[in-house]
Amino acid sequence: MCGCGRKEPDRISMDHYRPAESTVQETEDTQTDEESQEADAVTTPVEEQEDTDIYLVVSVDTQTQMIGLALPDSARTVQYGYTSATQIFDNFGQFMSVNKLQPGRAVTIGELDSQAKLTTIRLAKDAWYQENITRYEIDPSIKMFTIGDTKYHYGQYLRVFAGEQEISLMQVGVNDVISVQGIGKEIVSVQVTTGHGTIALLNTELFEGGWISLGTKIYAKVTPNMILEVPEGKYELSVANDGYGDSKTIVVERAKVTKVDLEQYKGEGPKLCQVTFEIYVDDALLYIDGENVDYDEPVELRYGVHQLTVIAEGFETWERQLVIHSEEATIQIGEPELSEGTEDEESDDSEESTSTNQRDDDADEEDEDAESETYTSEEKGASNTSSDDSEDYEDYLDTIVDLIQSLTTTED
Repeated sequence: MCGCGRKEPDRISMDHYRPAESTVQETEDTQTDEESQEADAVTTPVEEQEDTDIYLVVSVDTQTQMIGLALPDSARTVQYGYTSATQIFDNFGQFMSVNKLQPGRAVTIGELDSQAKLTTIRLAKDAWYQENITRYEIDPSIKMFTIGDTKYHYGQYLRVFAGEQEISLMQVGVNDVISVQGIGKEIVSVQVTTGHGTIALLNTELFEGGWISLGTKIYAKVTPNMILEVPEGKYELSVANDGYGDSKTIVVERAKVTKVDLEQYKGEGPKLCQVTFEIYVDDALLYIDGENVDYDEPVELRYGVHQLTVIAEGFETWERQLVIHSEEATIQIGEPELSEGTEDEESDDSEESTSTNQRDDDADEEDEDAESETYTSEEKGASNTSSDDSEDYEDYLDTIVDLIQSLTTTED
């Protein structure tokens, strides 16, 4: 394919485009000015004829050295050959490897050589690319794609890829991480960089009403024959209820169902956990499941969900649910500096409180975008969740941070 283009002499492949030297006059002083200009036109490497149309990379086969390209407004894919001499540039004009030509990227191409192979491939200057997108919405009814607060449209030939495989737009999950290629206000391709899989829980009876966690961000109450859609990856799955529970590593693969038999998490029960409470607020009272507890020594709790309440004079009452699924755990309440009472420590505490508020705000914003995600920083196997049981997915807030925030807020 040939067409007119711009001159970029530094990107010429001399092997393909330099004309035969026999056409050049060897004796320059015998040439007229007109002849000299004509000879220069022949001997000077002519800029590759770049096709100004924008194509989408559909496939790249490094074994056969074939690349599949398609126009954004067409379902047709055309196969082109390339060689080790084919020059590939990014959108800044820098050389790049063919391995970086991912499906969905927009490119322009140069003319073909004598063997009908592509001489140049370049990432399109007039197209934009955004990656690692987690906040987006797709409305197929009006072909609208919203990224953050910006709205885009897409056409009927939108290309969607998961790795090297082309998929349907309907297969993009709400928890997927994506990259998009656009031209102006139109999305022309979508690449799922982190996809999603499904976890199917079997034999849930013993753990129903308890809690299941995946890593440190996903927490949910166990329901009969529960199905979870989560991002692909490796997780530490923990489940606990009524003295039973365990943790195991599972791998969730993209677009596949991972079956988890909770019977294998039962173990020998009921299991108990030694929980150490480190409380740095004077005269604070600790209640677990409504009973006042002496926390000078480790407290023995059964695996499962427990109600945790902290009361101290001059402080607001703090309540959370505590999920136990390990043999030992440590819960810190307040910080040692709180009992010192120095001005410097009060200043530090003020800064910590500011940081806490910011973290909570960030968690609230992300919670609006993905209700299925929760946030945690486990303390040696202990974890806590919001006490509102009306939602299936709730914020699993950082024990230390939240306790500091609530216990350092004095009554006026």
